[in-house]
Amino acid sequence: MNKKELSAFRRQFKADSYQLQLKQLYTAYIKKDNQNILYAELCSFDMKSETEQEIYLSNFKKLLTGGFNSKLFELSFDDGAPEGEGQARFRQLLGAEREAFADCCNKYIAQVAANFNYDSDVVISFASGKYNKPMGRRGRKGEEESLDGFDDTSFGFNFVLCSVCRADDVKRGIYYSASSEKFELNSALDKTVNFLSPVDGFMFPAFNDNCADINKLLYYTAKANVRNEALLENVLHCRYEPTAREEQEKFGEILRLVNGEKIKPELLKNIYEAVSEKIEAYADDGEQVTLDASELKDILEESGVADLEGFESAFNQAADEGFEFKAASLVSGAAQMKINTGVGDIAVNLADLGSVRQVINARGRKCLQIELSDDAELNGMVLETENI
Repeated sequence: MNKKELSAFRRQFKADSYQLQLKQLYTAYIKKDNQNILYAELCSFDMKSETEQEIYLSNFKKLLTGGFNSKLFELSFDDGAPEGEGQARFRQLLGAEREAFADCCNKYIAQVAANFNYDSDVVISFASGKYNKPMGRRGRKGEEESLDGFDDTSFGFNFVLCSVCRADDVKRGIYYSASSEKFELNSALDKTVNFLSPVDGFMFPAFNDNCADINKLLYYTAKANVRNEALLENVLHCRYEPTAREEQEKFGEILRLVNGEKIKPELLKNIYEAVSEKIEAYADDGEQVTLDASELKDILEESGVADLEGFESAFNQAADEGFEFKAASLVSGAAQMKINTGVGDIAVNLADLGSVRQVINARGRKCLQIELSDDAELNGMVLETENI
């Protein structure tokens, strides 16, 4: 699933979209204390008010937002899942309607309850829908142009979305009721459902190259690089994919094993820029760029790593033989580098990293030297220049 496809899909989450239609909606309130369903409702999405539709659309759209391998993960199903679980259950959910849809949702909710690890009551919402992408035609310059309507639809697939949202206590207070036209005290039992910030969710199936991929789903987590492992393993029955942070840690270990514990800022800058160039080379395709051991070795060599004799053993030690790094994961957050000095942290843009050096001054003390193109400022005042 590439960024372009996902972005085009996400843009259709609006009330007046003719390419995206949400059909069925099932919402259930789960109590934290005993994991019981306090309330559930099944309805057609069209039966909701315009305001409610906008809230649900924003809720489900959020599940498609964030960086790949940090908040969004395209996951394959575990072949060893119990019979009727994992992919089989989601395929059943995808084709179910009305009461059968609610029954499938309740089976999923029962598994969530059995593996409940949320710190509040939650509301779980399911929506089934269809996405239609009109066929394009090639213009004079070879660029694809969209057609209106669905007479020539080249891509259409059914999908299911699920979000898990916190239900928090309402702040006790007095409010004005427009319906009764008087001031009233809200109930201590009332809850606010944070639909705009789901903590977990998924979409099934994923899609690639204008085709539904029923062997994968798209998992969302609100906390970058933090997965709900109980949900993935025991409910979704999906195989783990390393997070961007985990891949960065593997890459950092390889770099330390090959280059040693010390590195010059200029070398680090060269490495990240080389990885970014790989990504840019395939930017038009929107595909996820991966780097195997051979490609990563070439990048290190081109960037100026002097001794790569032990690279293969270092790679296999840190990342296992045959592992492929996602290029976007390696440079995630690298646009601005944080330098820990012990005195204070300094953020430096990647492009300016070459102007940073650690040196020893005339008195034998370590100093961080940053070449400046202009005077530095502190609290709006220009720092005095000293000769050392």
